[in-house]
Amino acid sequence: MKKKFLPIVIIILMGYSSVKAQFDTQLSNYWATIGYFNPAYAGQSGNLEATLMSRIQWLGVADAPRTTILTANMPRQLLGKIHGFGALIYNDRIGLFSATAYYGQYAWKKKLFKGDFSIGLQGGYITQSFDGTRVYIPENNDYHSAIDEAIPTSAVSGSGIDLSLGVFYQREKWFAGLSVNHLLAPRIKSDENYVFEIPRSFYFVGGYNIPLNNPLLELQSSLLLKTMQMSSYSLNSDSLTEKIKGNSLKAMLQNSQADISVRVIYDKKFWGGLSLRYGDAIVLMLGGKFKMIEAGYAYDFPISRIIKTSTGSHELFVRYSMDLNLKKKGKYKHKSIRIL
Repeated sequence: MKKKFLPIVIIILMGYSSVKAQFDTQLSNYWATIGYFNPAYAGQSGNLEATLMSRIQWLGVADAPRTTILTANMPRQLLGKIHGFGALIYNDRIGLFSATAYYGQYAWKKKLFKGDFSIGLQGGYITQSFDGTRVYIPENNDYHSAIDEAIPTSAVSGSGIDLSLGVFYQREKWFAGLSVNHLLAPRIKSDENYVFEIPRSFYFVGGYNIPLNNPLLELQSSLLLKTMQMSSYSLNSDSLTEKIKGNSLKAMLQNSQADISVRVIYDKKFWGGLSLRYGDAIVLMLGGKFKMIEAGYAYDFPISRIIKTSTGSHELFVRYSMDLNLKKKGKYKHKSIRIL
């Protein structure tokens, strides 16, 4: 299976002189890691938050995507105003490609129309690499040349500066945000022959909390719309350009997606729900919260053609949250140990 899969990855991702593919990772618990795609969320909850998320995509497919994301954010009061600060570490592997990024975030905040409005900026450093030492080239001249210079035979990597921008607005029962990632569309040169282009990705996220007749139950609905321009890997060879039929790339080149989610929360502690990613998967979500720790799990049931080779995807997150009480006047107050 592995030897069959690697040529597919190489052909699809590298067979064109300027190949395009999705760069940003796909998340099912997107509502739990809004800071991953919108820096304006930094400090929005009023708590010190740290979230670790891991995703294993397309079970049954060798060298399928594996993603790890660590985010942290908090509000801080400076010069009489509350600002948001955050950090993000990201690692993603698919086939012979891997990407690692480190970001810092800042969000300017203001009260607006009885809600909280913020503008966020994210900047950081991103590294993209390709492990050419693992390339497997079958003996079939109908699709490629065994000595094609477009395919590296050694490990190549490059790095660049990356920026993102977002806005976020939240009121008591609803929220909405717009953001653009990879604002500068950075071009990462692995060496003189290989250039990886990361184009802009656009996100809209929104949600509404619906109170139910039972005071212990709450219905939380959310929506994520994403338009992902395709990332491009430029090579000095066009020997494969006319060899791959466009229909085989149709699913890979899909650049827009919509996630619609509904979760039922019991007593603000336990929750479960469903999400639909149009044309891709139905997602089951479960989770709970105990004091300052929250954990959630999602399983993607594929409904696209990938179901022929994959049984689904796993995603897990764990979050630590601590109330900073910034809205209270004066310094933090602690009870005397004599009256605890």
